Amino acid sequence: MFSDLGPEEIQQLKAIFLLLIPATFYGMGLMEGRWARRSFVAGIVTHALSIIYRAAILKSLPLAEKFDNISFMAFATALVYWHYSRKKDLREITIVFFPMIAVLLLSATLFTPINTMSPFMKTPWFYLHTLLFFLSYGFFGVSACIGIAYVLNADIEYEALQYRAASIGWTIYTMALVAGSIWFFIAYGMYWLWTSRELFTTLTWFYFGLYLHQRYIKGLSGRSAAIVGIIGYLVALFAYFGVGTILPAPPVQF
Repeated sequence: MFSDLGPEEIQQLKAIFLLLIPATFYGMGLMEGRWARRSFVAGIVTHALSIIYRAAILKSLPLAEKFDNISFMAFATALVYWHYSRKKDLREITIVFFPMIAVLLLSATLFTPINTMSPFMKTPWFYLHTLLFFLSYGFFGVSACIGIAYVLNADIEYEALQYRAASIGWTIYTMALVAGSIWFFIAYGMYWLWTSRELFTTLTWFYFGLYLHQRYIKGLSGRSAAIVGIIGYLVALFAYFGVGTILPAPPVQF
């Protein structure tokens, strides 16, 4: 069956298989007791190994295309959850978080791993942009899960924690846009293009900025604030997954 596959196809299958392992462990995080935490830790470890494998294949940080980007987005989300779970008992959000993180990883396997990188991407500014960008998605994702827990349980600490996580995510997202603009100028000679991708990236930035402003200045709070924050993550996901899939995103041509 595999004898007809070339070396690159085999590497691609290995990369997909190595993502299915942490996806399984993350899904097992729904178990109760010590096994849930052990499964989560096993998920993080095996997930990190899959990223290291891709880095070895590319001889670079694996952040250039959707397979690796979605994988890193899921990994960043898992790390953010682990960070907050050390400070507060987040068992209330596990029923939402673990299926979400597993689905993210499975969605990465829908894209073919690409084992080449454009020379334009091999710059520190590109790596900084993508690292910060998907780390911000990690904070947005955990913030949304915490918001869902608040809507279901009305624990006031959850709503405050949701706001703090979203504010950190928005700050990192802002830094990612700045780094991305510098990289784009170095690569293409301009800081920004108003294509559909850049438009929805900007809309995501404005949406979370308005949510944080209304929450802090105008007194938006409670269930309404939580729902607005949850929708923000959906907006961010559409900006990444929807543009180029549902909405056309023409390639940059000069």
